[in-house]
Amino acid sequence: MENEVPYQFITTMLIIAVIVFFVVKFMNNTPSYDRFDEGFYGGVARGSGHPDCLRTLPEGSQLLDLVASAHKVPAGVSDASADYKEMELILSKLACLKKDLLSPSGIVEATRTQAFETAHDRINTGELCAMCLNQSIAARDLDIIFATWRDRGRVLLRKLCTEANLSEVQSVHVEKLFKKAWEDVYDVATSRCLKTDYSKQNGGSTDGGNVGGVEPPALKDLGAYDYKYGGISASGWNGAV
Repeated sequence: MENEVPYQFITTMLIIAVIVFFVVKFMNNTPSYDRFDEGFYGGVARGSGHPDCLRTLPEGSQLLDLVASAHKVPAGVSDASADYKEMELILSKLACLKKDLLSPSGIVEATRTQAFETAHDRINTGELCAMCLNQSIAARDLDIIFATWRDRGRVLLRKLCTEANLSEVQSVHVEKLFKKAWEDVYDVATSRCLKTDYSKQNGGSTDGGNVGGVEPPALKDLGAYDYKYGGISASGWNGAV
């Protein structure tokens, strides 16, 4: 009986040690991500697929998959081509910009790691995001930046579709995906980057925005003043000197 207690104690300790070992091993083998750095929104920014921040722009990932799938044929495009890489970079910038602008953290995180490319960039994407969060960018500058991405993306898509020997139907579908992705991010950017302009709301009406004129009820029954250049005025002056 005296030996049973130490034996049970040793057995329990060994079981606990084994459990702790496997728990520690599982935690070490599981990748961890800083939730604050990721902005609590849209999942992982990098390393989870293509393009970066793909969860916020599913059309971008679908577009690249359609183009890349054509590399199975002899005349297809390779995902290592310069055109493909640049197209992927444009989509990554669009997706990560949307991710940062919609993130409740309000910090520049996903766009911070996006590389500058002179072929399609007017400004570093991280800097653009910072200006948007501060609402310190002009509408004209924002339009120029997005137009450059759009125009360059269209050129790259035409080249990629030709290299991949995509049919006309497939090419049109790819272009529609890019158009949808671009418009999605552009709408988010215009709503988050620019200060409110009441003159453009409600169809140009100032209702609900700028204060409009108010006519007192006592003036509604009065006649119009028709003696601007002579005649008998309300003051009794008839315009004669």
